[in-house]
Amino acid sequence: MRTPLVIIACSILSVLIVGCASNKTLRKPIFETTTYKGEKGEKGVTNLNKNRAEREKDHFLALEKADEAKRILEAEQVQMNEIDTTERVGEIELALQKIYERTEKIIEELNSISPYSFNGHEKTLKLAAELNDLMQNYIAPLTKMIESNKEVKKIGGDISFNVGSSNLNNNGKKEISKLIKSIKIDIKNWGDYLGDHNVNIFKDSVYRLMIIVNGYADAQGDEQKNLELSRLRAEAVANEILEQVKNYDFGQELLIDVDIKGRGEATPPNMVESELKANSPERRISRISMVVGPKILLYEN
Repeated sequence: MRTPLVIIACSILSVLIVGCASNKTLRKPIFETTTYKGEKGEKGVTNLNKNRAEREKDHFLALEKADEAKRILEAEQVQMNEIDTTERVGEIELALQKIYERTEKIIEELNSISPYSFNGHEKTLKLAAELNDLMQNYIAPLTKMIESNKEVKKIGGDISFNVGSSNLNNNGKKEISKLIKSIKIDIKNWGDYLGDHNVNIFKDSVYRLMIIVNGYADAQGDEQKNLELSRLRAEAVANEILEQVKNYDFGQELLIDVDIKGRGEATPPNMVESELKANSPERRISRISMVVGPKILLYEN
C-alpha cells in the first residue's frame, strides 16, 4: 500500500508546484497542444490532464491576443505621433492612452493567475472576452479615426477673406460647405464600417464631431496684429462650420467640440521656414482637423 500512497503524494506535489509556478510570469507552455511565441509544450495530453491542457491553451491564446493588441496600439501611437501636435485631436490621444494602459494591465493580470485552476480559468475567459471587445470595438476603429485626424483641410486666406479682414467671403463659405457635406459621408462610412465588422456599438447612436482650427498669418507688418488676425480668421471659420452644421440634417445626433487657435506668424506644419517668403500666400491659411465618429469608440471607461 505504500507505493500507491507515494505516487499519489508525488502527484499532488507536482500539481502544487505547477500551480505555484504559474502564479509567476508564464514563459513556456507545458502541454503539446499549446503554442506561445513560437514555443510549444512537450507534455502529451491524456484523459487525466486534458482539462488542464485546455485551460492552459485558453490562457496562452488570451496572452497572444493581448500581445497582438499591444502591438497594434503601439503602431497606432506611431501614426498619432506623425500628426503635428497642434492638430492632434485630444480625445483620440486620450482614448489611445487609456486602452494601452488597460491592455498592459490585462497582460499583467494574465501573467499573475494560474491557468490550471477553475478560478484561474474563469478569470482568463473573462479577460479574453474583454480583449475581444477592446480589439473589435475600440482598437481597430481607432486606426480609422487616426487616419481621419491626419487629413487636414485648408482654407486659403487669400480666396476666403478680403485683404486684412476676418469676415469670410462667399468663396470661403463655399469651401466650408464642402467640408460639411463630407461629414455626412463620414457618418455613412462609419455605418458601413461598423456593419461590415459586426461592431456592436449601436446602443449609443450619438456621434462626436471634433474640430481643431488653426489660423496663420504671413510675416508682414505688426506681429501682434497678425496674431490677432489669425485668431479672428480661425474663429470665423469655426463659427461658419458650426452655423452650417446646425442647419444640416446628418440623420444622427451630433455632439460638437471645437478648439480654435491663432498661430500668427508661426510656420504652418509641413512647411520649411527658410523656403517661405514673408508674404508667402501659403502662410495665410486656416488649417482644419475634423474627425467624426461614434462617441462610444472613444473608450470613456
